[in-house]
Amino acid sequence: MELLANSHTSLALVNLVFAVVALGVGFAAGAWVFGKQGNLAKPDAPTAEPENDAAEKQLELERTMLASDRLRDLAQGVASDVDAHSISIGKIEAAMSAARDSGSASEADVLQAIESISLANGALQQKLAAAEAQIKTQAEQIRTHESEARTDSLTNLANRRAFDDELTRRFSEWRRKGTSFSLLIMDVDHFKKFNDTHGHQAGDEVLRKVGAALRECCRDMDIPCRYGGEEFAVVMPSTTAADGTVLAERVRNYVEAMQVPFEGKMLRVTMSLGLAQANAADDPTGLIRRADAALYAAKAAGRNNTHLHDGQVSVPLQALPKKAENPAEFDQDATPTVVLDALPNRTKFLEDLRLEVKNACENRAPLTLLTAELEGYSTLVEEFGPAVAKLTLDSVAQFLDSALRERDRLSRLSEAQFVVLMPLTTTEEARAMGDRIAAALAECSVPLGDRSLRLMTRTGVTSKTPHDTAVTLMQRAEESLGVALKKRSLAEV
Repeated sequence: MELLANSHTSLALVNLVFAVVALGVGFAAGAWVFGKQGNLAKPDAPTAEPENDAAEKQLELERTMLASDRLRDLAQGVASDVDAHSISIGKIEAAMSAARDSGSASEADVLQAIESISLANGALQQKLAAAEAQIKTQAEQIRTHESEARTDSLTNLANRRAFDDELTRRFSEWRRKGTSFSLLIMDVDHFKKFNDTHGHQAGDEVLRKVGAALRECCRDMDIPCRYGGEEFAVVMPSTTAADGTVLAERVRNYVEAMQVPFEGKMLRVTMSLGLAQANAADDPTGLIRRADAALYAAKAAGRNNTHLHDGQVSVPLQALPKKAENPAEFDQDATPTVVLDALPNRTKFLEDLRLEVKNACENRAPLTLLTAELEGYSTLVEEFGPAVAKLTLDSVAQFLDSALRERDRLSRLSEAQFVVLMPLTTTEEARAMGDRIAAALAECSVPLGDRSLRLMTRTGVTSKTPHDTAVTLMQRAEESLGVALKKRSLAEV
């Protein structure tokens, strides 16, 4: 009777598996349907959607509900098949027990019972295989509809629904953990006039290109969205306003330089942007309102610029601290630097470092961080102004970037500090490279009016130990710069 016992065990497992699958798929469908009702409305803007959008969403809903109905019918059919199989096996087991008790069971009867069980199991197996294939098909349809419901079909960016969900999630995390984040809202300048001049197809092509530009400029952790019409947004987790300005200007410059080929013409557009960092007085609506206020300030200032809402007022990013009394012969309103503004910040670097630490542990491979800091940066700002200091720092960044190997990755730790992620690199190899970089930079000088500035840097090398996490390795790397400074000071005494 072991075969019968195994059969019952299998049936119990089958029932359990199908119950879990049906519950999981049903939950996904329900979450998609009811999630449509929880969206935040854009402040001071009508919430009614165009008729064709509403019809499309209704069609999506009907498709998903149809897939859900089919899954429910399928689950009922499978349950019926399993019940019938259980009854059939029960009858065979009862007949065999009766024959055994009466002593009339023959070898032929046993073989016949085994054959009947085998046929019943085979028939059920075929039905289960067909049901499994159908479940996969229906579940994939639901996943597709759910994905489509959160993705803008024109730009392939996250849509307004996904944006609202992400913003709510970030506020929850900020309140629990104090993790800062920022919001960037932007739109294409004079887009209505552009559509009137070149047609809606050209306008759609511009929106596609802007979507591609956002994907190109944003970091992996950022969530670029199509906010509505010609308006876009980027939710920037773990990002302060200072770091957000880097992305904002990167996007603005990228779009300004972008060409949009359409029907033999090369079209160009610009964007205005508004930036705000979440603060204690904010909720999702308030943060959107502040970023919007910064956006409209950018438009009022002539468009093709970025404004930051500091919690009180909107200020242009181009506004710099008061210039030094004897500025160097540089344009103090110079455009953003090429390499410096494109470097990953500390948060993004830490994300990459976590992956590399994991890889190094799995492969037992060396991993080293090389840190570098431009000495006297604060003095440079005071004497020659922030624009000159930034251009000088960009020169250092360009040199570092060009001196590194292909597998090395350069990031910016803080205002004048850099870090290089060096996989498959020993301490000795990294130290030799750091010494070469420092020596080469020391040979360079930057003319500043009637003076010249020598680019002096201090470097530190930190290799991963077996007990290091990404955070502890990063902490030791930052501390290594302080150790290098102390050693240098002692050597000069």
